[in-house]
Amino acid sequence: MLLIAYASKTGNTKEGAERLAELLPEAVLVDLTQETPVLEEYDEVIIGAGVRVGAAHKTAREFLVKNKAALASKRYAIFISNCFADTVEEILVKSVDAETLKGAVWAGSVGGWLNMEKVKGVDKVLAKAATKAVKDGQKVNEELDLKAISELAASFK
Repeated sequence: MLLIAYASKTGNTKEGAERLAELLPEAVLVDLTQETPVLEEYDEVIIGAGVRVGAAHKTAREFLVKNKAALASKRYAIFISNCFADTVEEILVKSVDAETLKGAVWAGSVGGWLNMEKVKGVDKVLAKAATKAVKDGQKVNEELDLKAISELAASFK
């Protein structure tokens, strides 16, 4: 059985996980901010995380750390949803320990965008500062990367 577990704050990662679940209809979809699945019940796992301040969602990071041993015996993948395309490798390395990252059959970004209407409080201040600091030529995602989602799904078919 396949688990797609995700942690999303503004909805990008949730939407990416839902699109992935459409391509993998046998999968069980779980919001990590609402429940904690028992990994022993699954043969394969895909973990998705939104990005805040250059790191994967805290709930997803904690889930990866807590379940490191269980993941080692499964096929698994890790995806992030982020708006700054040039920072994918940096975010993954910062957010996931090297051994866990190395064991993933797929690790990368499914794109995403910065929806300022859904960003609140200090996150909004940080998001505005980040968008002002975008370097010339830096690629900014404006939507989900459907090709990446398809490639990730193909890893589990």
